[in-house]
Amino acid sequence: MESPFLLQLQRGLQGEKISSESLRGALVSVDHLLTQLAQDLQIVYDGPNVGLGSQADLHRLRIANHHWTGAEHAWGVAVCSYAGKGEPRSEWRIHRVSRERLPIILQALPAFFHGYHTAAEGAHPERASTRRLGEISRLFNA
Repeated sequence: MESPFLLQLQRGLQGEKISSESLRGALVSVDHLLTQLAQDLQIVYDGPNVGLGSQADLHRLRIANHHWTGAEHAWGVAVCSYAGKGEPRSEWRIHRVSRERLPIILQALPAFFHGYHTAAEGAHPERASTRRLGEISRLFNA
């Protein structure tokens, strides 16, 4: 049986209305899940664009060892800025984005999980984390 928060997101992808509060709650759970998977796999993955309006390519979902405040570094997912040169900058955790960006994050999840699973298959095909990404990818891309 699949996790309730993933099923809720799947229904949202299929057109069911989800309140911003419910979507944020589900994304908190996705964030926690991806933190565990990313910590195990430790591969950087640059996902789909999640920017707003005409600047959609300025922000993307990214799996990396993110540098947050102070000395906090943690593997996981973040919305990152791709403006400027150098390494993308971690801007927000996926559940802390603006209300306008929430539906963009939701719509990016199928491509994100498909791409991350493909990257994990290439690096660590034998890991349970890779298998879990495949299950989620199939759920969102069915």
